[in-house]
Amino acid sequence: MTAAHPPPHASDAHQARRALPEMLQIATAISGAASLPALLRQILSSARDLTLSDAGSIYLVEEEKGEKRLWFTAFQNSSLAARGEGIDSGLLDVRFPITPERLVGWAALQGEVLNLPDVYAIPPDRPYRFDAGLDRRTGYRAVSMLVVPLRTMAGDVVGVMQLINRKRKPSSLLTPETASALVRPYDAGDQQLIEALAALAAVCVERTQALEGQQRQIDSMIALLAGAIDARSSHTGRHCSRMLELALLLAAAAEATEAGPLAPFRFSSEAERREFRTAAWLHDCGKLVTPEAVVEKATKLDAPFNRIHEIRTRFEVLLRDGRIAMLEGLLAGGDPETLRRDYAQLEQELRRDFACVARCNLGSEGTDPDDLAQLQRLAGRRWWRHFDDRLGLGWEEQVRYGVAPQPLPAPETLLSDAPHHRLPRPAAEVPESSWGFNLTVPELLYNRGELYNLSVARGTLTGEEIYKIREHMIHTIVMLESMAFPPSMGRVAEIAGGHHETLDGRGYPRGLTAEQLSIPARILAIADIFEALTAADRPYKQGMPLSQSLKILAGLRDRGRIDADLFELFLRSGVYLTYAQRFLAADQIDPVDLEALLQPGARES
Repeated sequence: MTAAHPPPHASDAHQARRALPEMLQIATAISGAASLPALLRQILSSARDLTLSDAGSIYLVEEEKGEKRLWFTAFQNSSLAARGEGIDSGLLDVRFPITPERLVGWAALQGEVLNLPDVYAIPPDRPYRFDAGLDRRTGYRAVSMLVVPLRTMAGDVVGVMQLINRKRKPSSLLTPETASALVRPYDAGDQQLIEALAALAAVCVERTQALEGQQRQIDSMIALLAGAIDARSSHTGRHCSRMLELALLLAAAAEATEAGPLAPFRFSSEAERREFRTAAWLHDCGKLVTPEAVVEKATKLDAPFNRIHEIRTRFEVLLRDGRIAMLEGLLAGGDPETLRRDYAQLEQELRRDFACVARCNLGSEGTDPDDLAQLQRLAGRRWWRHFDDRLGLGWEEQVRYGVAPQPLPAPETLLSDAPHHRLPRPAAEVPESSWGFNLTVPELLYNRGELYNLSVARGTLTGEEIYKIREHMIHTIVMLESMAFPPSMGRVAEIAGGHHETLDGRGYPRGLTAEQLSIPARILAIADIFEALTAADRPYKQGMPLSQSLKILAGLRDRGRIDADLFELFLRSGVYLTYAQRFLAADQIDPVDLEALLQPGARES
């Protein structure tokens, strides 16, 4: 009843004649299976067709913590299906230890075939037995059975295929009462065919498991990298995961569109969907090399600490110098009223001037021109330094300061733009022209000048720091294009690298136009902007309410920066609200006038 072949049947000659072309077709179908479940269904269906089997199942061998188990992964039954019945889903996807008492366990352990004419008549001296529990639960009657291990070229058993009830006629439907009459044993031809198919199936299963394992490894590495990007900063944490969720929501809405310009958009395969998901995960991978101090620059003097404390100390020095001068004047017999009045005037002036510095240090939408003029006046005011400013410096900073210290005491300005504030840009920091990036590279890597930083008109970032932020897209593209993605994920860099491009060609890092931007890249652009506007975990801004965020997006649409059709879908499909309900604070979800936003000119005033 084991690997020895049973006697030939009268139909063997006919079966042998048709087996070769069918096996070739089966080999082609199995090789083209897109996933492990699809592969197993194809293998089982092909084996049943070849042998006129009424039912069958496949178990895969899996190992966890050094223990091997059998995993019930596929089941088919023509007679049950014809009666509108099936196997209870709770019986599928179960795992159990590999033991010789079970038929499939014995075949997996021994690596040999079991060919049983009647599973209810197994001799008692055999180490295995038939478990009739499944028959009782499903109202079925198993008679003949062929249990074949799926053995690789190296001899490893990766699974077991179980074929049940070799029918005499293809059209027969079996019941517990008719099964014995309508079923015959598996013969030598059946067994030879299935052993050949099992060998092919084992190779395909092994290959598919390896590919899926590789894909899981890639996915886990991608998730790890995206998590590392978010984990770098508590203020931008979860940006990648939130942006991914939003991008997937909008992509799903686009795929469901049946009319209009977006109707043709579909992911052609699961591989293409994975490609998009990967691009969304890794759209900001270049931020791994963006200094945290720049990403989180909450005030203009942050570098990386807020240097307003240093400037305030200078004001303290000037005020204390004024008080000392007053006291010295009193000791010298000066007019007390005049001296005290001059000191009070100095104190008032210094407090007013420092308040101006403090206002300018905050990154507003626009700095008052009068404050900027006042900064220029303050930059000329002097105080006296009595200590060597080159002591305790690292060698790089020593180089920027120069080797000739000033004689002490030395005059210093209240606000300084000194040569040592100018950090030169290494040649390696300039990308090669062959990449086609359109970002103008500043001369300096950083300019830490105090007056220079305080004079920034909008926000907190200097031109050098804006470039450093935008440079993350250069690093993203270079990193993604250097990664050895499989051919099915060949557009990851293109999709991820386009989320800061605009349809009018004014975006970065390549200044692409609408014709050069794919739908997936346009989806990421909208998702990235909306997530950034509504995010409530940034040190330099509060999370905007829905109405304001959508008005800003509408303005970008009106100026031709983002895809108008996708923005309309974003609104009409309710994707914006679904996302908001998952990730936004309740006080951010305010009323939205959709009809007004859908009209051109709905930008924020």
